[in-house]
Amino acid sequence: MKLNLIWIRSTSDAEVREVIDRYLNRIKHFFPIEVTEVAPQKARQGKSGASIMHADSEKLLNAIPQRGTVVVLDERGDAMTSLKFAGWLEKEIERQPHGIHFVMGGDVGFDDSVRKRAQKLLSLSSMTLPHQLARALLVEQIYRACTLMRNVPYHK
Repeated sequence: MKLNLIWIRSTSDAEVREVIDRYLNRIKHFFPIEVTEVAPQKARQGKSGASIMHADSEKLLNAIPQRGTVVVLDERGDAMTSLKFAGWLEKEIERQPHGIHFVMGGDVGFDDSVRKRAQKLLSLSSMTLPHQLARALLVEQIYRACTLMRNVPYHK
């Protein structure tokens, strides 16, 4: 079973990228994890935000494997405590041999086609988060869930 993070590539704040990498390396002690970065649609004169969002959404959809559980990070999704997320993740890992694919949009978001592809919509916060910060939050919560599943000490 593998965890897969699929998101739009962006120029990253080096400090945030360092945090993400730190948690990715920690998660690898528990489960294989892979990051798939999709090239963003380049903004061109005359292109609307909606057309860029649609193009990014198509690229995200093409990057999602056909098999496995698709979790789309979306403000309209289910909000969970860390304990509830860990319990859900543990059950899904046991149930799903083809992996769990976490999908996150970039700075323009994604359209409904991506939401429709999901088996689960997950909200990290009811607040709007910068996508880089949301990535760091997601990998930290995955790591926290791993420690809870394996009863490994981790700060509260």
